Amino acid sequence: MSFRLLCAAGCVAALTVTTHPRVLARQAPAPADVMPPPRAGLEAMTFPPLDSLEPAVASHLREARSELERAAATAQRGDLARAYGAFGRILHAYEFFAAAEAAYVNAGRLAPGESDWPHLLGYLYQQTGRLEEAAASLGAARRARSGDGALAVRLGDVYVALNRLQEAREQYESVLRALPAAAHQGLGEVALRERRYREALEHFRAALDRVPQATALHYSMAMAYRGLGRLDEARAQLARRGAGGVIAADPVVDSLQSLVRGERLLVIQGSRFYAAGRYREAVSSFERALAAAPDSVPARVNLASALVQLGDMPRAIDQMQSAFARSPGEVEEQVVALALLLSERERYGDAIALLSGAERRVPGRAAIATTLARLLASSPELARRNGARALELAMAVQGNQPHPAHAETVALALAELGRCSEAAEWMQRAVSAAEGERDAAEVARLRAELPRFEVPYCRAPGR
Repeated sequence: MSFRLLCAAGCVAALTVTTHPRVLARQAPAPADVMPPPRAGLEAMTFPPLDSLEPAVASHLREARSELERAAATAQRGDLARAYGAFGRILHAYEFFAAAEAAYVNAGRLAPGESDWPHLLGYLYQQTGRLEEAAASLGAARRARSGDGALAVRLGDVYVALNRLQEAREQYESVLRALPAAAHQGLGEVALRERRYREALEHFRAALDRVPQATALHYSMAMAYRGLGRLDEARAQLARRGAGGVIAADPVVDSLQSLVRGERLLVIQGSRFYAAGRYREAVSSFERALAAAPDSVPARVNLASALVQLGDMPRAIDQMQSAFARSPGEVEEQVVALALLLSERERYGDAIALLSGAERRVPGRAAIATTLARLLASSPELARRNGARALELAMAVQGNQPHPAHAETVALALAELGRCSEAAEWMQRAVSAAEGERDAAEVARLRAELPRFEVPYCRAPGR
């Protein structure tokens, strides 16, 4: 009898990241709040309304605007440039792109020798799909700061998106020694677009050799293999693709992340990092969200998900149990999903610890009790089993919520206790219940399992 965990009666098969809807004032009509330019040659700024924002975010924006207004009241050009730039960074961090653009433009006009403002403005244009403007702005920053490798990679990425491939190659080649993984990734993309497929593969392999977790490169390799007509290898690469990429640390852009306040926005920021395979940064954002709102269930669930990806199972389990204690109904499926993931990775003790903790905190949740009972009855690690506890849990669930899969869980527990004839009876009940529900697929599955219980020794094998 092979070990199985079934997603029955409410459990889910995958651990997912959850987010709350973003609440940004720019999403709803509101009266304009315009700050006229304090001197000639500057742009007026239209500010986002603050009423619908989290208090921490609204307070942050008010503080920054007050700083700008104080600087505007003085005659100091440098102070005003810094105030515009600082406010632009805060607006940019919260994705108020139009207001941030005006702030960066003004900062650049007041301090034309400062390279941060065209750098950030170019990134803003890149984010919003204004690629020609991004190339011009990033190019200006690059000329002012020729030794900035991350800026070269970013400009190269924009050139690739514009199909300006020779210019992109020049940017990537300039950082081959300083940032080899990012440079090889970029040169691979250039070669791929030029249909130089063998060269592209060489660059992608070189990038992966340096950053094996950059699993998104497997998609690019698949396209190169397809270009060479090697379709089996293309399919193999597609099967290995993931979300991780090669990221060139860009201190100027990355500093925006530290400016975000407010639990919801930090959860969203972390979720974006998670989706991109940047799990350490995701953990940092979710931890900051918890610092802002210690009772946040989404922050704890998402933090647990990111910690799993980093292999920090003890902390992941602790965070998931804490989230479950705060909101059992919302988190039950996530607890089961994490237990299934731990089981798939053969971490049966961790899975049992997670489910046992959740069962102690909030007894009687069917999906948690059933999954725990199945693990205790048929874990491949014999030392983890506890047939008596499995039977107790399984009978309670079946008594409250009769279901074919729950009857099967009772049979598994009885088999672990060596009570094979009773186990076979319960399996027959499960088959009959499935027939009564006219669930043909479940009937077929349970009938295929039934003979395993109709033998003198029916205990699931283990080690």
